[in-house]
Amino acid sequence: MQPRRIGPIRSSTPADVITLRSHTHSLPADILREASLRLGILSLVVGALWFLADILYHVARRAMMQSGELDWLQFRFTDVVSVAGGVVSFALYAYTRRTKRSPRFVLDLGLVYFIVTALGVGLVMHWDGRPRDAPMNPEISWIGVLLLTFAAILPTSPRKLLIAGGIAVAMNPIGMLMAQAHGTPGLGTSSAAVLMHYPDVLLLGVAIVISGVVTHLGRQVTKAREAGSYELTELIGHGGMGEVYKAKHRMFARAAAIKLIRPEVLAGADNEAAEMVVKRFRREAESAANLRSPHTVEIYDFGTSEDGTLYFVMELLDGMDLESLVRRHGPLPAARVIHILTQVCDSLEEAHRAGLVHRDIKPANIHVGPLGLRNDFVKVLDFGLVKPLVTTNGESLATMAGQISGTPA
Repeated sequence: MQPRRIGPIRSSTPADVITLRSHTHSLPADILREASLRLGILSLVVGALWFLADILYHVARRAMMQSGELDWLQFRFTDVVSVAGGVVSFALYAYTRRTKRSPRFVLDLGLVYFIVTALGVGLVMHWDGRPRDAPMNPEISWIGVLLLTFAAILPTSPRKLLIAGGIAVAMNPIGMLMAQAHGTPGLGTSSAAVLMHYPDVLLLGVAIVISGVVTHLGRQVTKAREAGSYELTELIGHGGMGEVYKAKHRMFARAAAIKLIRPEVLAGADNEAAEMVVKRFRREAESAANLRSPHTVEIYDFGTSEDGTLYFVMELLDGMDLESLVRRHGPLPAARVIHILTQVCDSLEEAHRAGLVHRDIKPANIHVGPLGLRNDFVKVLDFGLVKPLVTTNGESLATMAGQISGTPA
């Protein structure tokens, strides 16, 4: 199974969001968010250039015209392309500032924007043609400049950049061919349209190298942040609320178990109920984490991942739960039962003195196993459903009407 990682946990900071990653090649969410904002700034600059370049073109035409000529005032097809390019650029800028879409989606949208912009550049550069005696020399176009800029400031995988960049580089020859079909003179043959822009193809190779360096640096940041994190290695259990994974702390080599509460459990409720579950989860988990009885499972960390998954990081236990023990070996001797239940009571007594009710005591939540030299050492599990009788501000935490927590049977 491909390991998943939970990046450094800071449960004391409510604003922190912990990222669960399905593989180590993903970039951190904050880096992707910053990149999506940079995309917005880039689109703003490009939008301004569309309008500025078009205005300066008309100013230059006016300066070269003889007095009385009004040809420079004509609104041409290239003006339409420039205005459309500016509007699309400003729209993307606004989208990056207001959207709640994932940053990865925004960056993929940026690649589409790059291709559309390249088409506009290809049309503007060639629509009006050139003098018939002008040489058709190879040249680096604005598309090549944009290609290098995108690769340098936006973390895009080399594969995606190869596809999007290849399409974008083709927009210069396509623009020339469309201009030829329109009847624009001085553009030479179709093969000349391709050979004239081979420098942009070379820049595509450079851009792919740059993209590889940028994404590699982002992955290095990811690995650096994972120092001291937990690595999920093996699924060891699952239930109605989620799964439990065996995990290892990367820095301390400490074994742990991580319980993930599936997002779809929350998705089945309305927004208000889901928000109530998340708030109660954090409040109740903080209460359970303060229990110090050796017979209460120790909670190392807890929090909410970026995709809404709730999780516990707790100690990893050897042995089995009491329900499995009874099913495997039958009824236990009275003395052993008393020994086990005495330890359960030790855990619950501390919780009750702290004003907490477990709400889900059952054989499946009582773990029995070795601890050091001791056998049948009990750990009471699933304090994630613990319920404070009264909050610190005196507010009741009664269960919602019509709702029963725990396992009534």
